Amino acid sequence: MRTNFILSFMKFNGLSWITKSPASWIANIVTPTCLLFVIYVLSAGKLMDFAVAGGFVAIVSTATLVTTGESAMFRLEFRLQDLIIATRVGVVEYALGFAFASLVFCAPGIAFFSIISIAFGLFSVWKLAATFAVIFMLALATTSIAMLVGSRIRRTIGMWSISGIVSAFMSLIPPTFYPYTELPKTALYLLAISPVTPAAVTIQGIYGLAPMNYYMPVLLVLEVLVYMAILRKFAKWREE
Repeated sequence: MRTNFILSFMKFNGLSWITKSPASWIANIVTPTCLLFVIYVLSAGKLMDFAVAGGFVAIVSTATLVTTGESAMFRLEFRLQDLIIATRVGVVEYALGFAFASLVFCAPGIAFFSIISIAFGLFSVWKLAATFAVIFMLALATTSIAMLVGSRIRRTIGMWSISGIVSAFMSLIPPTFYPYTELPKTALYLLAISPVTPAAVTIQGIYGLAPMNYYMPVLLVLEVLVYMAILRKFAKWREE
């Protein structure tokens, strides 16, 4: 494991964005915040706690799934992946670099929703610590999926559309902003193919918004391992 590469890539693709382009991380907060307002209006405030808890998941999943287009651009346009391959860095280390960079990029949004959680009385040290652990695992799993899809994109035309479709499908359909108990069990476990679902369900349990489903945190950890293994096996890493 080349830790120096991961840290350097985190600085290159994460820290540089939030220091040199504040508008980029503000944009990352806009969608979850707008959904927060819409949910407040439509539910007359009844689902606000779910919207706040789901904001953590939405911010991280959206940022990491954008890696679909980002990794494709680095491979097809910038040829950065060819340079990284020459350094003997592996695809898993490359994915970890993207995941940590995305978490750094999300840091202002995570801080923003942490403040909101305090305002709504959801705050406790152990709850936020558990939330950070969940979103860390979520970042690893979703980045692996995004990079797997991105590695198969052949042309830059339309790649951001693919990124948007993947992000919307995997972030909004799962029970991110609504109680998972409203879903039939069959639908819940079908949606659990997306790591966003076990992450959202676990956070709802952590915040006491719904009964804790103890299968979901275990499933999230398993999905991290499985999706990373799939990425390592099937990602288009070196040109044939």
